[in-house]
Amino acid sequence: MPPCPPALLLALLLLGMSATAWAQPSPCQTGVRRLELEGGSAPPPEICISPGLTTALLFDRELASPVELEGRARFERVEGLGKAMLLVPSAKLSPGERLRLTVRFTAAEGPPSATFVLVVHRDEAERQVEISRAPRRPEACQAELERKEAELQRCLHASDSAPLQDKQDSLARLLATEAIERDRLLARTLSFQAPSLAPGTALQVMRLKLHRIRTRIVVEVMLSNVDPVKPWQAGGALVTARSGKELEPLAVVQPAPLEPGGFASVWVELESPVGGFPESYTLQLWDEARARSLTLPGLKLR
Repeated sequence: MPPCPPALLLALLLLGMSATAWAQPSPCQTGVRRLELEGGSAPPPEICISPGLTTALLFDRELASPVELEGRARFERVEGLGKAMLLVPSAKLSPGERLRLTVRFTAAEGPPSATFVLVVHRDEAERQVEISRAPRRPEACQAELERKEAELQRCLHASDSAPLQDKQDSLARLLATEAIERDRLLARTLSFQAPSLAPGTALQVMRLKLHRIRTRIVVEVMLSNVDPVKPWQAGGALVTARSGKELEPLAVVQPAPLEPGGFASVWVELESPVGGFPESYTLQLWDEARARSLTLPGLKLR
């Protein structure tokens, strides 16, 4: 077999190099990219942009002004609205340029800003990037819960000796009036048996939820009033252990009467005894006239 001419060998080599370059994956994602922002000293993430192509950045928090964008005058369009930002580079940008983008957020929690590096490419760009905060580490979540609980304890301390009707700062009232965020507390849904109702009590229990801090629990009873005429307003409650021990609530809160055909929650607050709640318990609720009541047995408050 005759040897290949040097020119043919060079052509084959160049063709092989071109095929290898063509096979290399693009650094830009053509589909929807999901990006989690890392905290600390992590380098700014890179995002591909290209002249004439729109890149949409979708955040999980509201954006605030101003936006800092290097070379902003060389963009055809830079718009931020709510949780979204649109970027359209102009032909004045050259492939290979790297521009810094810094956005700020309105939310008080979490990092106040985030920085990205926009990398200019000739014919390709990331068209949609969904940006969210990275999941918080368990130790950070625990520290936040402890801090919030300490704030609650300070808030509740002043009301410990007040009469039931005067406990304006009880945990139950703070939850009922949404003065604190419910997801800041440990919470779970309780299973329950069908309640027994006093004659003339036209109520249905829709849901039971247990909210907890170290020294208090709040049982949230969501009720439906199926009485066509009479509203219902909680007047008191009692929790009784299976052993017969009675636990008097620290507070019973229902911000407004439950109108006929409506839904509302009643919030019953208890102090956590030493050893917690090892037994099953029965919750009794009655109205202001003690005429219409309901009884929920077999509750697990652990």
